Amino acid sequence: MPNTHPLLIHVGYHKTATTWMQRLLFMPVHGYRQIAGHDAVFTHLVQPHGLRFDPAPMQDLIARQRQDMGADQVPVISSEILSGHPFQGGHESDVYAARIKAVAPEARILISIRAQQRILPSVYMQYVLRGGTMPYDQFFEGTKELGYFGFTPEHFEYDLLVGHYQKLFGAQNVHVLTQESLQADMQAASKRLAEFAGNTRFDGLEPRAQKVHAASYPEYAAPVLRRINHVQRSTLNPRPIIALGRTPRGLYKLAGFALRQPLVARFLKGRKPVTAHVARRFAGHFAASNARLAALCGPSLDLSRYD
Repeated sequence: MPNTHPLLIHVGYHKTATTWMQRLLFMPVHGYRQIAGHDAVFTHLVQPHGLRFDPAPMQDLIARQRQDMGADQVPVISSEILSGHPFQGGHESDVYAARIKAVAPEARILISIRAQQRILPSVYMQYVLRGGTMPYDQFFEGTKELGYFGFTPEHFEYDLLVGHYQKLFGAQNVHVLTQESLQADMQAASKRLAEFAGNTRFDGLEPRAQKVHAASYPEYAAPVLRRINHVQRSTLNPRPIIALGRTPRGLYKLAGFALRQPLVARFLKGRKPVTAHVARRFAGHFAASNARLAALCGPSLDLSRYD
């Protein structure tokens, strides 16, 4: 019997437990099967020039993958790059939404979010991990250079993207999952998602899926790590004057390991300079957006830990 189950497309955001979902939640044991990864999403949905985009290659890939699926499995495409690049303000997020609509007009959309005061420091630490060299205060100011894009807080006004997807796919076909709900009750949040996706095979998370491991370096390491990025090759700095390895390996990894050690952490633990800056810089900035998001999604979406 062919698989005709509605396709679930998870578009991000970045830093909202997306890796956990891809590696541990969206698995056959939970009634899901991922039919395209980051490479296919980038090749067929993100990379094509706007004047060359064709939905057919992605549609063909989806059709081929469905042929080998069980009738009761939920096909999933999960890639946070579909929400737009946070280092560049997510300016392309509406373009990707339109492409998704062209490829799979009957899809169900999952958007995962996280309180802005928590996600922004994580985004900056990810920027450093990719080889960024700007200090956090400069990073969060973006750029005013004509023709160039940097960080913009509008990317994290979640009601904009959620509302856009609701218009494209219908509000009943868009599910917003907060990282806070996963932290509070992972089983319950996963069950609600399964119900939205029509996943009748989901019977609770297996034990190994209930363990989440944080891998990022502590914020107090950022000043050291970003300076090391000046002398290592990386995605964001491919041709440094001096190239002593490649970020996030080499000196970067060595310094990160050293700064995690108990003796260092004992004196620096609790220092969160990026979080402190974000709290000052964006105090109250997202309150109106979060109120609009609450209105869009109704009382079932708990935003009590948001602005």
